[in-house]
Amino acid sequence: MRGVIIGMASILLAAPSVGQVMPGPFDHHNQIVCADQDSAVALTAAYEDKPDQAEELLARLAKHGLCERAVFSGKPSADVYGSKTQDRRRDLHVFEVEVTKGLVLKGKTKVFMLLHIFHDNEV
Repeated sequence: MRGVIIGMASILLAAPSVGQVMPGPFDHHNQIVCADQDSAVALTAAYEDKPDQAEELLARLAKHGLCERAVFSGKPSADVYGSKTQDRRRDLHVFEVEVTKGLVLKGKTKVFMLLHIFHDNEV
């Protein structure tokens, strides 16, 4: 029983799929991040329901400096939102992350990162 945590654009690590999964520190990964928890949760819900429209929402949020795709290093500190998708093979999560390297949202050191968690043991 193993699951794989996958960011919107990259693989982070392998971990058990039982219970809450907290990813470890990561180095130089492309992720979607938001400046505040509410924007991150709204964007995560949009990816769950209508992925095409979520890309449009991301573009609008990026225009206002609230969310962006960024390559950075960081350390997740809290799982602030989780939602199971309909196919039950993946969860969508928002993690509070401390930025340890890289420029994110014009210098923010704490951001909210979107992740898909895929479970290979569920069909």
